[in-house]
Amino acid sequence: MFTNLRLWANNLIGVGAAILIAVSVLTFFNLRGLDQVILEAERTELRQYAEAIRVDVSAETRLAEAMSTLVANIPEVQQHFAAGDRDWLQSQLLPPFKILEADYGAVQFQFHTPPATSFLRLHKVDKYGDDLSGFRHSVVDANTKQKPQRGLESGVAGLGARGVVPVFDQGRHLGSVEFGMSFGPDFFAAFKQGHGVEAGLHVFRDGSIETFAMTKGDKPLLDTASLQAAFDGTPQYKRIEVDGLPMVVYAERVDDYAGAPLGVLEVAKDRLHYLEVEARATNQAWLIGGLVLLLSLAIAFLTARVLARRLLRVAEGLNRVAAGNLTGEILLEGRDELAELAQTTNQMRHQLHGLVSQVETDAASVLTAAREIAQAVDGQAATSSQMSTSVAEITSTMEQLSASSGQIAEYSGSVVEVARRTYDGSRQGSEAMQQLVAKMEEIRRDNQHSLKEIVDLGSKSKEISRIMEIIDTVADQTKLIAFNAALEAASAGEAGKRFGVVAAEIRRLADSVTESTSEIARKVGEIQESISRLVITSEKGTVGIDQGMDASSRTASFLEELVQAASEATSSAQQISLSTQQQRTASSQVVVALREIVTASSDTAKSVRRISEVAQEMTQLSANLKVQMDRFTLNERATTALDSADTAARTE
Repeated sequence: MFTNLRLWANNLIGVGAAILIAVSVLTFFNLRGLDQVILEAERTELRQYAEAIRVDVSAETRLAEAMSTLVANIPEVQQHFAAGDRDWLQSQLLPPFKILEADYGAVQFQFHTPPATSFLRLHKVDKYGDDLSGFRHSVVDANTKQKPQRGLESGVAGLGARGVVPVFDQGRHLGSVEFGMSFGPDFFAAFKQGHGVEAGLHVFRDGSIETFAMTKGDKPLLDTASLQAAFDGTPQYKRIEVDGLPMVVYAERVDDYAGAPLGVLEVAKDRLHYLEVEARATNQAWLIGGLVLLLSLAIAFLTARVLARRLLRVAEGLNRVAAGNLTGEILLEGRDELAELAQTTNQMRHQLHGLVSQVETDAASVLTAAREIAQAVDGQAATSSQMSTSVAEITSTMEQLSASSGQIAEYSGSVVEVARRTYDGSRQGSEAMQQLVAKMEEIRRDNQHSLKEIVDLGSKSKEISRIMEIIDTVADQTKLIAFNAALEAASAGEAGKRFGVVAAEIRRLADSVTESTSEIARKVGEIQESISRLVITSEKGTVGIDQGMDASSRTASFLEELVQAASEATSSAQQISLSTQQQRTASSQVVVALREIVTASSDTAKSVRRISEVAQEMTQLSANLKVQMDRFTLNERATTALDSADTAARTE
């Protein structure tokens, strides 16, 4: 859409849109700021009303404390209170209390004995003697601390603004006196009448909310969560609607006489006045914004028209240049951007004039050069064709050489594989021979150990022979002793018969031992002969094992030399294979390079032919360029001549 409009119209639309956005944004944020100002004003006003309630409550409790202090310091009151004279106190103080109750809002007047026992209630003279210590903590504190206490506290008659003062008689503490001021729905109704705002107090008891007094309705205006937040110490401010009336509500915590949280104070006011102010400010802001927009559009329209006229003059000069007339100057007064554009256009016209003159001069030279290039290219094409043929022959020869190199590389690879298998086999044989040598060494050590044990066994068998000789000697001695015993038994007669039997048994046992030792000696002799044969056999085996060890060692040495030779052969074969691989790679690279040369030669021939075609095209383009250059007018005389020719042509 904008491309089809005039520049002044585009400028007017753009400026108008920018001004409209700016005015709208400024008006919007100004109204937002106004809303924040109104919000803060409402919050401040309600906070001041809440503070005014606090001040009124403080004034009530201070008045109660002042009256209690006055009564507590009357000497006659002190004396009769000390004497327990309830009748005198009632007769003297009841008339003044009636006046205070009627004119100054006093609702309670009573005396207490420590800690908090009712001594005299002037507002209820017939009721006294009850213990208040369970809920009247201000009385307990005044009598315990013996200091005045004032503030809000719940009692028998409900929540009240109280002032409790201790009473002394000649330095002796007697009890306390208390005044309670009017604090209830009438207090908040009076506040609403005096300030024109809704107010109320909601007391928290055992986690529940009870409305103590409220000038609008009989329940809180805020929700339970907001009241709980205010009771926890965070003041709440909200805008709500009550019966279709827009209102603003402020809530904050109220403490009792001891500073403990008691409840939440609510203050509310309608927002009609602020809404009217906000509506007037909004209308004024949009009206002023509209006027500013209209004035800005008018200024933008005038500015755009002036700029459009100056741009038209520049456009006329550019149209002459576009038509090929490079002689006329583009003049524009001023020092703004359009004047700079006109100067730049003039510089462009001068440069274009010089460029066209130079191009016209060079076109003829280009035509001549193009013809010479075409002739040179034809000769180059023939030379490229001959070179391509020669390179093709060289490529064929190198391909055969590359094939031979490939076969050699394959054979070299086979040799390397055989050498590797030989090296692996010899290395495995060497390892097996090393294991054989180790086993032979182990057998030799076992044989020597067995030979040593056999020799030790022979020595032990000889010791057995010596022991058997000792046993034979003992057996012979036993026989001799048995023989002597038999002789002695025979000479003893009947008394020695039993002893003779024993001697005979001993001799028979000795004979058995002799026979056994003979058999053992024979077996030991056989064992010694076997041991001698084993010793001889072991010595022969040792000689054979030593010879086997020598032969295995020599074989292991031969295998080590064979492994070394196989390793060297494998390395040489690998070097040969590597060299042949490199030769094959080099041959392949040469073949690839020659193929690329063939391709390049072919491409060169094609390029040369293309250059020839381009040279012919350049010749044609040069001629066309000369025709196009003739369209431009480079001097006034030529322009006049062309105009005359056109006029004559039209006349004819």
